[in-house]
Amino acid sequence: MNPNYPVNWDTGEKSGHVSISSHKLWLSVHGPDRNAGEPLVIIIPGLANNTTSWAAVRRGIATFARVLQYERSGYGKSDVSSEKPTATTIAKDLSLLLRSANLQPPYVVVAHSWGGILSREFLALHPGDVIGMVFIEANQERTLEVLDWRQLAQSSLLAGVNGLDATGISRDHKLTDEEWRIYQDTQNTESHQRQAALEIAEYANSFPTLKEKSQLHRRPPFLGGHPVCVIKGNNKADFEKLLKAGLARGNGDSAKKAVFEEILSTWDEKDEFLQFEILSLSSCTRYIETKNSGHNVQLSEPDIIVEGVNWVLSQAR
Repeated sequence: MNPNYPVNWDTGEKSGHVSISSHKLWLSVHGPDRNAGEPLVIIIPGLANNTTSWAAVRRGIATFARVLQYERSGYGKSDVSSEKPTATTIAKDLSLLLRSANLQPPYVVVAHSWGGILSREFLALHPGDVIGMVFIEANQERTLEVLDWRQLAQSSLLAGVNGLDATGISRDHKLTDEEWRIYQDTQNTESHQRQAALEIAEYANSFPTLKEKSQLHRRPPFLGGHPVCVIKGNNKADFEKLLKAGLARGNGDSAKKAVFEEILSTWDEKDEFLQFEILSLSSCTRYIETKNSGHNVQLSEPDIIVEGVNWVLSQAR
């Protein structure tokens, strides 16, 4: 073992704090021991989310690959940072974490929702180290220009609606009972909500920042022939279910309902366009549409994400 790194994070299943100088982040690793040159799969959750909803995905990936999960600053057991959680700061923190833990490339990055932005800021820092990416319901630099989901999510029509219940996640998730309890408990803590609010405040600014890097539609592609898998859920169906639940509560009026439904009328076309654009990162791509999921594919159809990771690894080798 390297005396400069007292913990070998490439072997065994373990978790613990790793210092990145300014503060400590919580890291966990699972799966087969990793030899030099073998890829490490890194999971990056979306906006205002920690790792707990990814337990089923992690279990699946760990059957054939080394997988890393970590809590961003302020979530779970990770320390709060003195810096604002901008996408670029989060990407730098991940870089520092990997360096501090002596987890060398290559990396395969799995990114959900806002994680699509975070992962590509990480890619900008490590263009030669990332050999594959899996995007699940991912944001990209033009998401808010083309399809600003916040117009619906923040609508008064959805006041008081429990999103997990309304969309069927509470019923259909693939976590164990204990994993589900942990997920709900951690999401509802005061510390989690506080950090989530900080991330939400930085959310909109992350899109033009990434856009300046011009990663899409390059010739040759930014990732060259390294594989990219894009997984699209049925986000429109989620909002239709949420609207139905909101109307059942007596929320809103016919005018607000009409505006909501007008946005949904072009949702699928715009969403598909945005997801397909991500594929321009590479010349080696795969596109998957889920059958039974909305936005939170990691909870409802984790096997599809595991399949995507397996495909990327098969193409990257």
